Amino acid sequence: MQLLRLKKRLALARRGHKLLKDKLDGLVQKFFGVKNQYLELYRKLLPRLTRIFTQAVLASALSHPASFEKLSSAEVSSSIHTNIKNIMGVRIPSYSLTTGGKLPPPPSTLIASSELFQSRASFSAILPDLIEMAALSQSLRLMAREIIETRRRVNALEYVLIPELERNLRYIHLKLSELERASQVVLLKIKDIVRAH
Repeated sequence: MQLLRLKKRLALARRGHKLLKDKLDGLVQKFFGVKNQYLELYRKLLPRLTRIFTQAVLASALSHPASFEKLSSAEVSSSIHTNIKNIMGVRIPSYSLTTGGKLPPPPSTLIASSELFQSRASFSAILPDLIEMAALSQSLRLMAREIIETRRRVNALEYVLIPELERNLRYIHLKLSELERASQVVLLKIKDIVRAH
């Protein structure tokens, strides 16, 4: 009975190992796809962000401090909506940005330089891409965590549980064959005793 139970557990462990290995391969493939998207977006955004921050630093040097206050208190509302996708058992977020209101008109060049308004407008234009980049970054983090966890399970099955079950099966086979030989010896002795009488 123990032998049959162990055989069933071993078959189940091997099937689970195969499924987890397939999941791990799929996750790694998806991870590299998302990583390529992230790097492509990063390369596209980096020069634009550098230009925007350079504009903002120049604008802060050339503008009156009150103009920053005016721009920051402008009635522009925005909200981020989160949708969840399931990729190979991993819940991946995707974000979408909705904005309402309008940017204030460009301030007078006596109060603020035109770079201040340009940097604000440029940043507003680049914001959806930044939010997409944040979603890709979070996806990479979640997928990496799942890959590590799945790899740990695959290794536990491959190097610990399956070899242990196989050792136990071999031990039971060995014991059963010993018992069979012992019972054959007993039967031969009984046969010899019966013949002798």
